[in-house]
Amino acid sequence: MLDDIDHQILDLLKRNSRLTYTEIGKQINMSSPAVKTRIERLEDYVITRYTVEVNHKELNKGIHGFVLFKTKSCEKLTNYCKENSNVIDLWRISGEYNYMAEVICTKMEELEQISKDTTHYAFSNKLSVLGNYNVGDS
Repeated sequence: MLDDIDHQILDLLKRNSRLTYTEIGKQINMSSPAVKTRIERLEDYVITRYTVEVNHKELNKGIHGFVLFKTKSCEKLTNYCKENSNVIDLWRISGEYNYMAEVICTKMEELEQISKDTTHYAFSNKLSVLGNYNVGDS
């Protein structure tokens, strides 16, 4: 069971996973060895990985979108998404559609191509991201 201090540590790490134990300790009034112990415990059960957030526009991949899929050919769709370098994540979801892919492209035609490539085994709907609001960040 997580307590308030664990949640504070997680919130800080979500915003910046490169914070040192000392920096975290200063923000939550705890010693760095105590922070280290808590983070190690969180890494055993709660924290599954540390990751990097990429600025895709700097990589000339400024088109961010989602493709919703309705399919019975889950394996075909999953394999396609694994092989397509524009697909950065795939979720199984509930509702009218049963899969949602997050896509980063250099141009809209690449987003359209995903729908064309999967048309023989999946019905799809494309959504383009117009803006991002980091509501979880302070």
